[in-house]
Amino acid sequence: MTIAALALALLVAGAPHVTTSDSTPLTRAQVVARLDASSDDHPASFVGANLSGLDLSGLDFKRANLANSTLVGTKMVKAKMFSVRLDGANARNADFSGAILDVGTMIHTDLTHATLRDASLYAVIMTGANFTDADLTGARIVGAATGAIFVRAKLDHANLGADPRNQPMGVMRSDLTEADLSGADLTGANLRKAKLTRANLTGATLADCDLSLAELSGAIFHQIVGRDRIKGLDQAMYRDQAIFDPR
Repeated sequence: MTIAALALALLVAGAPHVTTSDSTPLTRAQVVARLDASSDDHPASFVGANLSGLDLSGLDFKRANLANSTLVGTKMVKAKMFSVRLDGANARNADFSGAILDVGTMIHTDLTHATLRDASLYAVIMTGANFTDADLTGARIVGAATGAIFVRAKLDHANLGADPRNQPMGVMRSDLTEADLSGADLTGANLRKAKLTRANLTGATLADCDLSLAELSGAIFHQIVGRDRIKGLDQAMYRDQAIFDPR
């Protein structure tokens, strides 16, 4: 089972009812009240809601729908956001440190300058999400990130490798096809078996990054830093089809 199929199946099973919301800023008390009134069958809807600047750390969002919401500068440290929808949300400068975002969707979500240190993004669909200048240090990321933007993102010691615990379900790995990782810091990151087909890693830092069995067809490695310290490069798939600067 692919990541996309797993995530979509679980999301459909608990799909929240989409309602229209105005942009009047909500208070933390209003957010808590709406979450308390929700259930597994009727998750809370914050579609289009303005939650900017609130401290919502530690809250359980119970599969809530935050599509197209505004979360600029919102603090959601260690929030429980399992199966939450963040599609199209503006989460610039938001803080998701230590948050659980597993089995959710963040399609075309703007996470520019957001902090996701040590966050868990397992089986997340993040097609076209924008993580420009975001801090994902130590984050666990196994998701469908086709066309996602990680320009200058901090991914040092992030874990994007295949999850051996789910091999009976099929290989669960990060799909970074055509992702833009230019200038990203991938120092010590785990990209074992990750799909980097046609990904752009121009100017990325790859010292001690593990590329064992990663798919590199068409991947661009211009002006990378730490080439001689990349782990598992000789074991990478389609390495001959990747684009490296001549030595």
